[in-house]
Amino acid sequence: MRIRYWTGLGALALSLGVAACSDGNGNQTFPPLDYSYLSQIHLNVASIDVQDEAPAAPDSLSAKAPTAPDEALKAMASQRLIASGSSGKADFIIKQAYLNRAGDNAVTGAMDVQLNIADAGNQHTGFVHARITRKLDTGDRDPTSRKELYALTSQMMQDMNVELEFQIRKKLMSWMTDATGTPLVNGGIQQQTLGAPGTEPVPAPTATAPTTPSALAAPEKTATPVAAASGPDAIFPTGADSETTAAPVTQHSPQPGTLQLPSTTGTATH
Repeated sequence: MRIRYWTGLGALALSLGVAACSDGNGNQTFPPLDYSYLSQIHLNVASIDVQDEAPAAPDSLSAKAPTAPDEALKAMASQRLIASGSSGKADFIIKQAYLNRAGDNAVTGAMDVQLNIADAGNQHTGFVHARITRKLDTGDRDPTSRKELYALTSQMMQDMNVELEFQIRKKLMSWMTDATGTPLVNGGIQQQTLGAPGTEPVPAPTATAPTTPSALAAPEKTATPVAAASGPDAIFPTGADSETTAAPVTQHSPQPGTLQLPSTTGTATH
């Protein structure tokens, strides 16, 4: 299956859904998965082709899900990948997208996509690959119910949004532009938080010009705490690769997932 999105036509939009509800006959309904509230990824190409090459599995539960995994991937590609150039093309290829039962109380899923870039002469110039797998244990609930399949697809798509954007910014930055088509020559990996549908993404910190060495003040001999993004919704968890001249401070590492800043009343021992 092949869908083409041309520059100027805009992205294919899905209606912004609300919480799952009943259709009046006792059947639970689910909103389409929507990613239009996330930042768009502009590429310096004239067109983006979406190709569904995922093989059909006879025992797959994908068709039973309110939104099949491959349909969710197409929605993501159409809403987030934008052709902002005048030549060249990108191919978004869905290589794998399925939901399968895994025992009596679990269901597994996988998504595998590749984004290829070609220049005006149709010469392949770069690509990225992103693969996501997840398993959902449902306890005493039916793992094949529409509700559980919807939950698993939603979780995998959150992971895919994170992984695909990370790979594009890491390996295809030279093909990225802003909304006007201007190349992001000074771009880089930034942090964005996945919020609830319909909410504005948390803006990334604005980069500041580096200070010349002659203007640097003498370093203070105190340990500087480093803030880190946390939680499963962080697009790009950030660390710190900075140097310090302060003497080492003995401090035990916090438990996983918890960042405890040093007490502001204590004094580091030199």
